[in-house]
Amino acid sequence: MRESEGRAAGRGEAPPRWRTLLFGARARIVWTISLGVAIQAFGWFLVSTIMPSVVLELGSPHLLSWGTTAFLALSIPGSACAGYLKGRHGARRVLIIASVIVIAANLLGFAAPSMEVFLLSRALQGLGEGMVLALCYILVGDSLAPPEVSPAFGILAVVWALATLIGPWLAGLLTDLASWRLAFLPMLAMSTSFLWLVSRHPRARPETRAADDAPMLPAGRVAIIGLAIAAVSIAGVSRDPLRASVLIGLALLLIALCLRIDRRSAVRLFPAGLLSVARASPLGIWVLGLMFGSEAAAPLYIAYFVQIGHGTSVFFAGQYAAITAFSWSVSAIFIGRAGKRLSRLVLVLGPALLTLGLAMLVFWHALPLAASALALIALGTGFGISYGFITEHVIGLAAESERDVTAGAIPTLESICAAIGAAASGLLGNAAGFAAEGAADIPAAVPIIVFGASAAASLLALAGAVRFRRLVVAAGR
Repeated sequence: MRESEGRAAGRGEAPPRWRTLLFGARARIVWTISLGVAIQAFGWFLVSTIMPSVVLELGSPHLLSWGTTAFLALSIPGSACAGYLKGRHGARRVLIIASVIVIAANLLGFAAPSMEVFLLSRALQGLGEGMVLALCYILVGDSLAPPEVSPAFGILAVVWALATLIGPWLAGLLTDLASWRLAFLPMLAMSTSFLWLVSRHPRARPETRAADDAPMLPAGRVAIIGLAIAAVSIAGVSRDPLRASVLIGLALLLIALCLRIDRRSAVRLFPAGLLSVARASPLGIWVLGLMFGSEAAAPLYIAYFVQIGHGTSVFFAGQYAAITAFSWSVSAIFIGRAGKRLSRLVLVLGPALLTLGLAMLVFWHALPLAASALALIALGTGFGISYGFITEHVIGLAAESERDVTAGAIPTLESICAAIGAAASGLLGNAAGFAAEGAADIPAAVPIIVFGASAAASLLALAGAVRFRRLVVAAGR
């Protein structure tokens, strides 16, 4: 793949329309990136929906949560090492290998004779999809001009929203018609199409440095990340508050250890100065991470709150919970061509709306469904109007030598923070009495404590966004 295509475009140009990106000169790379993100998005929601049916047929219901754990334990390390692999082997070669891994994983899941084999397929699926997702983020910065980056991320927001809305419905339909195994067919179709698109890209020029002289993959740090995510995932489904607290603490220590080792290494998985608030690019990554971590409580609880607390159907509760994703897409469409002044404003307005929505959800018991829907709209709109612009500046303000690592670090840190946020929300909810009441009631303390903590985390993201905006303005962007 051509890794610098389109960089020469001027930064002062107006952002192009989505139609121009999807059907113009950049169509091939935009569709390739969109399909790569769709593989991760649809794969997540399709498999999450069929998991109850999987354990009913294959047995081992105690391994239900491990479908997510196995996926995340390799998905996040896969995305973390994507920048390194691209630098050593080139994007095209790594994407082909990752696509083959995804195809093999889906075939294995389709034919899985036991739960253990199915979990192996989930782990391989996580590895391949994590690499594909991170490389697609890297290609946005590599292959598109600066004015095209924000609209491109708006398109990717729509991909995620479509996966949220269509994925569970499609998986349920295929399962009802024949078998849960058919849910792997759409994923096989997407991954095979993605492999075909990637293979048709021209080969990159060979590297001037011999492969033998290139540093080795930092497998130790990758393994540490995998262990940390496994600990977080187990904590998220634990009914024992003490055990969950210990696992979350262990995960945080492992991540801190990984960052410390990475900072002193010649081959980095994360950009230098990641913990610095004085540099715009690393600070922007943490703003995004905190946004994802604080919002993680909403998808964890909202559908349950609506179905049990308001006595609605499962279908209605699921569609209600999708308001956030729908709002993200709609707002991303309308904000995509914002000028410089407005694009700077939404860097702060997005986290502010996220904080407002979470603060409203604290009063869930006192709010009618219509008012609660406004809170979910605020959550989605906060992401939709700011995500593309924050990501654009994070990549654009990174040092040229660290641009690939920075782009790959965005989905990695987002996933880590989201996993920690979900586990912490589950721990807080159980401590507030959620597990004790079962399905009969929702203790009033649960939304107060869970969403109160989420709003506090979002306030940190808002504070970081204020400083991030100042640094962006100072850089003249």
